[in-house]
Parts: sequence; C-alpha cells; structure tokens
Amino acid sequence: MGLDGQQRDAAAGAGTGAATAASTAAGPGGPGDGTAGTVPPDTAAAGTAPQRAGPGGGGAGPSRPPRAGEPGWLQRVAELTGTEPRRPELFLEALTHASYRAEHPDTAGADNERLEFLGDAVLNLCVTDHIFRTYPQRPEGELSKLRAATVRAETLAVTAQRLGLGELLRLGRGEEATGGRQRPSVLADAFEAVVAAVYLQEGLEGARAFILRTLGDEIRRLAESSGACDDPKTALQELSRRLGLGEPSYRVIDASGPEHDPRYTVEVRVGGRPLGQAVGRSKKVAEREAARIALADLEEPAAGAARPAGDAGAAGSGASRAGEEPAGR
Repeated sequence: MGLDGQQRDAAAGAGTGAATAASTAAGPGGPGDGTAGTVPPDTAAAGTAPQRAGPGGGGAGPSRPPRAGEPGWLQRVAELTGTEPRRPELFLEALTHASYRAEHPDTAGADNERLEFLGDAVLNLCVTDHIFRTYPQRPEGELSKLRAATVRAETLAVTAQRLGLGELLRLGRGEEATGGRQRPSVLADAFEAVVAAVYLQEGLEGARAFILRTLGDEIRRLAESSGACDDPKTALQELSRRLGLGEPSYRVIDASGPEHDPRYTVEVRVGGRPLGQAVGRSKKVAEREAARIALADLEEPAAGAARPAGDAGAAGSGASRAGEEPAGR
C-alpha cells in the first residue's frame, strides 16, 4: 500500500472512531450503546450524562426539563417546593406514576399512590386550619364549601401545572402517549404526593408553608368570590383588613317613607373614604348592598383610583337601589 493509501485509510479510521464516539454519547444507554432513543428518558438514573431527547424519549431533539431521577431534577424539586430535598427517595416516589412502575417492575422504590393517600389528609388538615383561623366570621357551611373548592382535583391540577410538576413525573410509555402529563387526575395526585413528601421531610409546619405558598392566593380568591355573593359585609371586612384599611363603618344618611314601608339610605366608608351608598327597606339590607358596592370598588383598584374620592359615594348611590324606589320621596 502506498503512502497516499495509508493516509486515506488512517483518515477513514479516525472518522469511524469519531462517529462511534458521537453515537455512543448521543444514545441514552450505557457505554458503547449507540442506539439513540432505545431507552425512554424517564429511566435515566441520576448521575448519567444530560439528555437532549424529545418529549417522547426517542432520538435527539430540543432540550426539555428533567424528569425525576435525571440530572438536575433535585434542583427543580427544590425550586418548586421551596425546600432542599434532603430525602430524595421521598420525592422520587412522589413523582413516580403507577404506569411507570408497571413497565419497570425492577426499579427501586414505589409509585406515588401511598404518598398521595397521606398527602390528601395533610392537605385537608392544613387548609381546614388555615381557613378556620383566617375567616372567623364564616359559618361552618361556608368554610366547608371553601375547603371543598380548594382541595378539589381541578384546583390542585391547575396549581400543579402552574408549578411545572407534570414535567417532573416519571410516566409509563402508554400514559405518556395519551397525554398523562396534562391529565388533571394525574397532576392532582402528584401534588398531594409531593405534599406528603414535604410533610415527611419537614414536618407539619413545612407542609403548611408549602401548601399556603402554592394555594394561598387561590384560597383568598375563592373566599372573596363566595363571600361577595353570600355575605358581602364579611367579605368587605376581610378584604379591608388585608389591605390595612381597618374596619368598614356604616351610617344611615337618610330615612324616609311611611312607617309601614320605610326606606333607609346607608353609606359605607373604608379607610375614611366613602365607597358606596345603597337604599333598602331595612338598615340590614341597605348595609349589605352598600358593602357589595364597596367590595367591587376595592377589587378594581384601577377604577377606584380613577374615580375622585368625593364621587365614590355618589357613584355607589346610583348603582344600587336593591330593586326598590329611591329614598327621599
């Protein structure tokens, strides 16, 4: 073989070696495995080389968030829970769906069903305690409705999706293919399982902190929307306290009509500013309607800021007559 032939063979050999190395690096299997995409990304163990697989787990594709057990997943857990996962096995279990265990029976650890069972109880306790202390004027029936609305699967699924919890889940191929990462029941169960993992690692106070950090705004929104319909005076009191405006005050500014059919005009002030007037056949009815007007004003700060303070009462006065004739006949 001449010199030119030796050079060509050497170059070809080098190219083959580079291609083999690149294939091995691209494949999700162990050393020497050049078949990219033969192992689903969910089975990657912590400490393996970072993957750049598509959502289905096959072939090279755009980068995606890590699944539980893949490099970087514990950092994602810390970001979403607000606590360092010192017991990673708990969070790996919380993020493992039963479909994954069914397809990988030799994988260490269990699926998240037991943790979901525990998390459901912890969630109910923490939410119940929070709304009991936060809304002391609400009767038992309203508290029960508020708790049910907070812990229902739809609310938990939306919260889990907002946190990006679905991206961390380890799912079986069938569950993955049918949209399991976006399925509300899967997301809600995973959220409860993560609550349990936080509880087992951090105790009840740690679980409470996680729950209120992720669900606190939704609890307030649900409380205000239900309170505005059922008891606007209590809802206004709770909102004004939270805004640092003190207690609302009510006063009758006009009483008219015959004794058997009176009309009362009531004004409500919050933080010293008149926010609404309403007319009713009783003081109680007028106060409720005035509170409803003030509540709408406080819930729309942009509209409230645009309206002159002196006009707030007049605007409220024209907005509500509780279905009755004007006062001052």
